[in-house]
Amino acid sequence: MEFALILPILLLLLVGMAEFTTALNQKQKVSQTARSVADLVAQADIVSSSDMQDVMYAAQQIMQPYTDETLDVIVASVSFDEDGDVTVDWSRNRTGGAPWAPGSEPPVTIPDEISFAGTSLVIGYTASTFVPAYASLTTKYFPSMSSVQLSDIYFLRPRLTTTVQIE
Repeated sequence: MEFALILPILLLLLVGMAEFTTALNQKQKVSQTARSVADLVAQADIVSSSDMQDVMYAAQQIMQPYTDETLDVIVASVSFDEDGDVTVDWSRNRTGGAPWAPGSEPPVTIPDEISFAGTSLVIGYTASTFVPAYASLTTKYFPSMSSVQLSDIYFLRPRLTTTVQIE
């Protein structure tokens, strides 16, 4: 009798742990993707369009076994002028577009600890949506759990030059 009363709670706990683990693993892949794309670009002095396609392909492969359908990847270079004001040099997303307008302020917060006048940064940003396998069962009671937005951002200094250029 006691087992029959506890079984639904134990099953809910088991499913919850499995979903949480899957979400945590996908979050780790999103973070690894942001770190890797920024690192690949920061190692170059000039990035061609074919290099950028390779970087975006690498991002897609890093996310495996998770779907890349909802994956948003942005790689950008930003520079700080002599007053410490930051502007976007260039940016690219998975489709080859420029999501952040050159000359504008980047739409991300750059920590003061890495903002130095006369320097530049390479930014790797990734975002993906985690949809729990049992989302269809829980959306009636927990609508906020139908999907979870996962994202991460990574900042690196260029290694071979003061500012990474793009062709």
